[in-house]
Amino acid sequence: MIRVAIVEDEDAPADALYSFLDQYGREAGETFKVKRWKDPVAMLEQYPGYDLIFMDIKMPNMDGMEGARRLRERDSRVKLVFVTSMAQYAAKGYEVDATDFIVKPVVYPDFCFKMKRVMNALRMERQRELIIPQPGGMVRVGSEELLYVEVRGHKLTWHLTNRVLEARGTMESVEEMLASAHFLRPHNSYLVNPRHIEYIKGYTLCVGGEELIISHPRKKEFLSELTAWYGKGGM
Repeated sequence: MIRVAIVEDEDAPADALYSFLDQYGREAGETFKVKRWKDPVAMLEQYPGYDLIFMDIKMPNMDGMEGARRLRERDSRVKLVFVTSMAQYAAKGYEVDATDFIVKPVVYPDFCFKMKRVMNALRMERQRELIIPQPGGMVRVGSEELLYVEVRGHKLTWHLTNRVLEARGTMESVEEMLASAHFLRPHNSYLVNPRHIEYIKGYTLCVGGEELIISHPRKKEFLSELTAWYGKGGM
């Protein structure tokens, strides 16, 4: 299921997007859960996390460009498509990492063409995406941002390149989540991203400037898996 927000103050363009999403979903075999917001302020106050947002630029209270800038403070990975009659402003979308833009009035062939690009981008993103539960919501990060995960009891500590997050869970659930990202387990308490390993010395490895212990029972298997990862071109 793809979570979609339509941020549009006018009913007719919003209804058109609803209709086009329904048609595209039936044709492409996709399921969309769609919610409309009449301005960015309300959405950002209650932001639940989305996969795709259609954002008008000209709106009361807060224009779409400012809304997009504030959105990026909350979610750097959501796909953003500007839907606007102000085509001259759409080029500024690079400032907020917009995926694309559609010019009003929206017609289905144009919508369909842009949606195919968006869906391809979403599929590629989801191969590298991690959803970390947090009190009252979640944080979405790329696997490349994760240095290592530490578990103590049922407390998980996610060490990212620019912050540390904590959540409840088990190492088994994290191993399953990170299986496709090829994280390695040098110790019962750690899963590490081999892309961020700086050095290994004896029973110590350095990840992101921090030294972690390699357990004696796991060292042989860990080094074998790391060698195999390098052999497959992992970097």
